[in-house]
Amino acid sequence: MRQIVFDGHELLSETPADELFWLSFIDREGRAVRLSSAGFASAPAVREERDALRIVFSGHPAMEDLRAIVTVRLPEGGSEADWHIALEGIVPDFTLEWIDFPRILVPYDLKERGGRGQIFWPGAEGVVFDELRTREESGYFRGRMLSYPLNGVSGYYPGTCPMQFMAHWSGETGLYFAAHDASHLPKGVELVREGEEAVRLFFQIFCGEKGKNDFSLPFSLVTGGFRGGWEQAALRYRAWMEANDGALPPKLSDNPHVPEWLLESPVVLIYPVKGRGFDTGSIEGNEYFPYSNALPVIRKYAERYQSRIMALLMHWEGTAPWAPPYVWPPFGGEEMFRRFGEELHAEGNLLGVYCSGIGWTQTSSIDLSYRRDREFQEKHLERVMATGPRGEMYASVCNGPPGAGQRIGYEMCPACDFTTETVCGEIRKIADSPVDYIQFFDQNQGCSAPFCYNTAHGHPGAPGKWLTDAMMHLLSRSSESASAGGRNVILGCENAAAEPYIRFLPFNDLRNHLAWAYARPVPAYGMLFHEYINNFTGNGVCLAGWFDRKKSPQFLAYRLAYSFISGEVLSVTLKDGGRMHWSWVCGWEEEEPDQEILMKLIANLNGMRRGAARDFLVFGRMEPGMPVRGASWELHFPDGRAPLSLPWVVSSSWSYRERRALILANCNTESERVEIEFPGIRSGKVVSAAGEERRFRECVLVQDVPPLEPLMMEFDGE
Repeated sequence: MRQIVFDGHELLSETPADELFWLSFIDREGRAVRLSSAGFASAPAVREERDALRIVFSGHPAMEDLRAIVTVRLPEGGSEADWHIALEGIVPDFTLEWIDFPRILVPYDLKERGGRGQIFWPGAEGVVFDELRTREESGYFRGRMLSYPLNGVSGYYPGTCPMQFMAHWSGETGLYFAAHDASHLPKGVELVREGEEAVRLFFQIFCGEKGKNDFSLPFSLVTGGFRGGWEQAALRYRAWMEANDGALPPKLSDNPHVPEWLLESPVVLIYPVKGRGFDTGSIEGNEYFPYSNALPVIRKYAERYQSRIMALLMHWEGTAPWAPPYVWPPFGGEEMFRRFGEELHAEGNLLGVYCSGIGWTQTSSIDLSYRRDREFQEKHLERVMATGPRGEMYASVCNGPPGAGQRIGYEMCPACDFTTETVCGEIRKIADSPVDYIQFFDQNQGCSAPFCYNTAHGHPGAPGKWLTDAMMHLLSRSSESASAGGRNVILGCENAAAEPYIRFLPFNDLRNHLAWAYARPVPAYGMLFHEYINNFTGNGVCLAGWFDRKKSPQFLAYRLAYSFISGEVLSVTLKDGGRMHWSWVCGWEEEEPDQEILMKLIANLNGMRRGAARDFLVFGRMEPGMPVRGASWELHFPDGRAPLSLPWVVSSSWSYRERRALILANCNTESERVEIEFPGIRSGKVVSAAGEERRFRECVLVQDVPPLEPLMMEFDGE
């Protein structure tokens, strides 16, 4: 592919790209055979049709009978091209593993190169890059092709990438690149630097099917030009999704399966009952154990926030912390745990628990006395574990010896009955207690399903649509188990639930903070899915290590304000003494942030969310933002990165039915003046955190936002 031109602008890198696709096959011994489009011996046969280009590749030395048929459709008058690929004559001894297609290279014109280019990536609920060096040098977070086993932070859809689109833009013109795939095949969705002048955006599409000599991709990849930035790209994907994706649940305003308490926006207090803020160290009960010891703390926050509180417990398991799949009975016994839940409910509050997903633990690296290796051997459970293409069996997520991981073990294949029965059994035990929310699929980021190549499980010899379907079946059965006792107990996962899983997971621990390790987050997930799902801010695991707390102490207040304007339920992580802390995985001996600042900010934000802005921030549809200009502050990093300028006042735009509003939040302890430019002359009202209203009629409004407070500007209908 040489060039895509939109509005007179060339959107691809000038670097020549001789390859249109790569194909990966697995032979009977589990070895990978990789074929490039450039390796086909015969010159491609090209046929032009009315609105399409058909290109046939044949004669590859490694598979002489293989033909690859690429079709590019260019709808007349449209700005998009649909890319499709089909294969004929696959050798029976081979399984098609994945297709990397089409190979798209965009200019490496980001800020670090002196350019104006930016790239959107759908990991961590939405990330914008203006430099790649930090991520490339991080090792753990760097972009890469997917392979067994998944590492938990790479670009996996449906999982850590909950959406299927990317974008590159410079100035006002950009390239939209998406998989319009309503069948939700597993994919690697990534960007990597290609030489010195280009960045490659790619979809690594996993296609495993049983005994097929032919394969036709069940969807199209889409490229197209657009004007604007990530928001306009998100709107394009949202329009396709809402017209084509039958996996979406009813909107929150019409969903009878969502409990009323979620729509009331409780504040989530996250704390462990064992240990001191790490996934290592003590396994003895701390000051929040027995469980009722936390009641005075919960009452304090409920009174200050004038809100229901969800106590979301970590390290509560009676087995071992982060040692899936078994969690029951709770630490201290069922009766003590039940009394605590009943006391919470009696005061109008809620109880939630973290679990650890569908991994299998042989031995715990936290509680060294906990082990399941004898059960594994006696029941021959190696037969239900996810394995790689050559029969290898290991895991990488949270896996490691004491001091380097939480457990030693494997991942259970979601297509196996043992997995479903075990998961549903544990969920049913928890749901029979007074628990309201079970984050069971922690470690399965975005509810990602582990890769498996073991055909003895009854599935194909490579990941494919079957894997997404198996996870959806597991979630459906899990949801039934959670509600089997007649209570509307809901489930969640680590990270935002990926697109096909939203219907089963209406409340999840967000991980948009991961972006701060290498770039900056944007609320793309909210723009796509907020009408269908409300998530919470999350425990911010490891966040404290990614910014300089001495130079940028206001960052936690900023993150809470960002969460508020993104439509998230607010949450905080506690250390000892009932005090709010920077994040999970931050020692309790570390000095905590200013408590009064956070108390006042959260009370004001959640009051607005539960009050004047409820229709927008609970049920509303996020829209592209409006220009809001004001003062900024600098976020400092400990790794030598240049400081990042962030606004004191963050904002987002919303619609709800016929209504429109702009939501602002000031994370500073001083009043901040902003200038707001409306798209055309508008009139409306400004609503303060206290509920005071005043009218306005300007196309550019200068507004003072009080310290640690939100404002809402609701526009008159026009």
